[in-house]
Amino acid sequence: MICYDAVRRSAPVWSCASCFSIFHLPCIRKWARAPASSVSSPASWRCPGCQSVHAVPARDIAYTCFCGRRHDPPNDLFLTPHSCGEPCSKPLATPTPATHDPSTTCPHVCVLQCHPGPCPPCKAFAPSRPCPCGKQTLARRCADRTTPITCGQRCDRLLPCGRHRCENPCHTGPCGDCQLTFPAHCFCGKTTNTMPCGEMASLSADTAGGGVFSCSEACGHGLACGNHACRDACHPGPCGECRLLPGKVAACHCGKTRLRERRASCLDPVPACDKFCDKKLPCGAHRCKVTCHEGRCPPCSARVEQRCRCGSSGQMVECYKASTEEFRCNKPCGRKKSCGRHRCSECCCPLSKPFAQHEGGGTMDPHFCQIPCGKKLRCGQHGCQHLCHSGHCDPCRETIFSDLTCACGRTSVPPPQPCGTPTPSCPHPCIVPQVCGHPASHQCHFGDCPPCVVPVTRECSGGHVMLRNIPCGSKDIRCNQPCGKNRQCGLHACARTCHPSPCDPPPANGDATSSSGSKVSCRQSCGVPRRECKHTCNTPCHPSSPCPDVRCEARVTITCSCGRITSTVPCSAGGSYHNGDSMLDISIIEQLPRPLQPVDSNGKRVPLGQRKLCCDEECAKMERKRVLAEAFDITQPNLDALHFGENSNASDLVSELYRREPKWVLAIEERCKFLVLGKTRGNSSSSIKVHVFCHMTKDKRDAIRLIADRWKLSVQAVGWEPRLFVTIHVTPKSKVPARVLGSKAGVPVSASHPYFDPMVDMDPRLVVAMLDLPREADVSSLVLRFGGECELVWLNDKNALAVFGDPARAATALRRLDYGSAYQGASMFCPSSITQASASGNVWVGAQREGGSVAKTSANPWKMAGASDSDPSGGWTVLGHSPGANVLGQAPGSAWRRGDAAGQVMGTNRWNALASATKSSGPIVGAGQALEKLQPDFEVEDWEESCE
Repeated sequence: MICYDAVRRSAPVWSCASCFSIFHLPCIRKWARAPASSVSSPASWRCPGCQSVHAVPARDIAYTCFCGRRHDPPNDLFLTPHSCGEPCSKPLATPTPATHDPSTTCPHVCVLQCHPGPCPPCKAFAPSRPCPCGKQTLARRCADRTTPITCGQRCDRLLPCGRHRCENPCHTGPCGDCQLTFPAHCFCGKTTNTMPCGEMASLSADTAGGGVFSCSEACGHGLACGNHACRDACHPGPCGECRLLPGKVAACHCGKTRLRERRASCLDPVPACDKFCDKKLPCGAHRCKVTCHEGRCPPCSARVEQRCRCGSSGQMVECYKASTEEFRCNKPCGRKKSCGRHRCSECCCPLSKPFAQHEGGGTMDPHFCQIPCGKKLRCGQHGCQHLCHSGHCDPCRETIFSDLTCACGRTSVPPPQPCGTPTPSCPHPCIVPQVCGHPASHQCHFGDCPPCVVPVTRECSGGHVMLRNIPCGSKDIRCNQPCGKNRQCGLHACARTCHPSPCDPPPANGDATSSSGSKVSCRQSCGVPRRECKHTCNTPCHPSSPCPDVRCEARVTITCSCGRITSTVPCSAGGSYHNGDSMLDISIIEQLPRPLQPVDSNGKRVPLGQRKLCCDEECAKMERKRVLAEAFDITQPNLDALHFGENSNASDLVSELYRREPKWVLAIEERCKFLVLGKTRGNSSSSIKVHVFCHMTKDKRDAIRLIADRWKLSVQAVGWEPRLFVTIHVTPKSKVPARVLGSKAGVPVSASHPYFDPMVDMDPRLVVAMLDLPREADVSSLVLRFGGECELVWLNDKNALAVFGDPARAATALRRLDYGSAYQGASMFCPSSITQASASGNVWVGAQREGGSVAKTSANPWKMAGASDSDPSGGWTVLGHSPGANVLGQAPGSAWRRGDAAGQVMGTNRWNALASATKSSGPIVGAGQALEKLQPDFEVEDWEESCE
């Protein structure tokens, strides 16, 4: 039974009458019904505490007080829990029927209040009783009735011998036999021994001849015939008749032939027959094969097999030798003894075989190890005194009778203490003076002091820098700088990290120079520039000899003239092949993707690493494309910037989106570029730059996250589908990536302010900024009033954004909030409120302002304006905003209202630069509307061909 709950006052309990353990009543009932508690009787169960058997069925177990007289006792705070408050009245002694003795049984009952646990011993005095020897009468307490009573004087009672008295102190029970010794003779009178008086008294009935014991030798007394002596063992009483009397012998010695004539006296010889004796020999397996004879039969001479003690060997011997002589082989046992460490070295061990039995049939195991253990105990001073054993040795049982003191002697433990007791822990500081002179910062201890931990300024092992806050006891102090000391060669500096001297192992002869006077190599790489190429000598340091003239094995990359075809080959400069290529060079040339260009070597070999590959047809085709692109001023897209390292999935996602909607991808890149490189607006006092994108699909959100990761911008996705949007803001780790989308190689990256686009940016009227919040700022009013109408985006612990779904509610929140301000992202509005591009001109460069008139640019079929299908005029409207004007809370005539009233906001993808050639090519300009020039950041003539 497992129960971890505490037994409280109000819980019904059950108490065992044997061990007095207390259990919850439901738990003990459940235990009594469990099969684990059952015994032989079905209705009985065992107590989980003492395993005593109880015959009460589980359903009859009731909640009673400790004395058992009251069921369901009340919970009284003034009484012992689960007690009835009445006298206990339990009998202090419960005699069993077998040992019931009124003189030794306590007749009193417990007078304490109903209590848990056993009743205390009876303190009443019992009637006086005489001691066993009868000399005194003693009075004792009732609880001591069962203990032996004695007066302590000499017993002096007569012993069973009848001649002496008991000399032991007063005791209960019989005094025992008399142990006084006296000389005694055997029955035959040949031997005299000393025997106790008690044994002699028991044999007094058989002392007619004066003897009291048998010496086991032949009696030797003369028989009644007067001719022979008694051959029986020493015995009491008279000897028997002579066995050779004529009346007792009627047959020969073997008993097979009866005598024909009666013998006259016991001295006449008994005739023998000519038959075999055939008496059973002492071995019990054979019979006597000798002719009828007088006296005992000779030993059994039958050949039998005798096995050794271990049962592994045998030999053929006479039968009488098999029973009298033991045969042992020379085979050692080799089995492990009981300790598990030593092996039995006895030859012909009785227990080396399972079927063998050791002699005597006793319980002694021959493999019981009797070697003393002798291991050092945990005290470290004494050894184990037990025989060799398995497992751990017992604790040391010796006792220390001297004080245990600490190292300084100010703390001690008085004796006696068990051996192995650790020295006391001293709270005082160590008194041993430190070598460095600093005061000790550790406590009293035995042994060497630990290193000093006082922080000091020390020089590193290599002598490079002075390090602060170094523990005074530190020996090996190292910095992260290279060693830089001269090596034993005198040419190289030690390249290992700061370390203690020396940099080189000491030579065997103790000199840094060889026997010839030359310097010893430091085994570093030589590093001397080669004469034939730009690489260095890689052989081990050779200070006393020039660099060997061997081939350079450095791997270099050779290309064709245009750089498209590349291959890695060994440099192969140097070596002994000065006039031609070696076999290794020829095998490498055969494995190249293209043949090498011919060179004018003037009779000298040109190394492979300095030659070029021949161009192929693809190289010529790419050269023609490059010349045409320069002639037509076509800029190729920088697709290499779309590679995101090892994440091929990210590269494929952005590359595919860049081919489908290039201007959308470039718009995201421009906003990231402006956040990192652009300057904060003049009217913005916040140090954080943030931008919120509009609601868009998951693939575009993933593209924004990947592009922002390249600029090391922090990205957050807020909201739920389909109203989920993305925010990005600058962090201290933000930086320009290695390759920028839409920029040419070698051209400095500049950040211009991108224009607002509703397909990319969040409507600024829906965003309320809370920037540089003070510590005491409280935004609970925003959460309580507008909690279900906005998304609260925390950029860090001081800056946040609130994105609403209704511009009116955002304007209300801006007026209500104490720390709210207008949101300014990475995009800005166009200078004019409405701009309309020519259908045949580029949407970004199709209109130019020239004194208020519209100048049409050169028509290009690849620069068609993407007009909305729902716009009958083919034009589109751009939301305008004057610089410095407030975005939220615009007047009805503001740019926001003009865009809404005109109804010219595009419904299709305005980033599509390729429109149908059947569209209207003439400019369509609304009445009273002016056109402004929109200068793009990036322009591509042919997107489809450039992205191939």
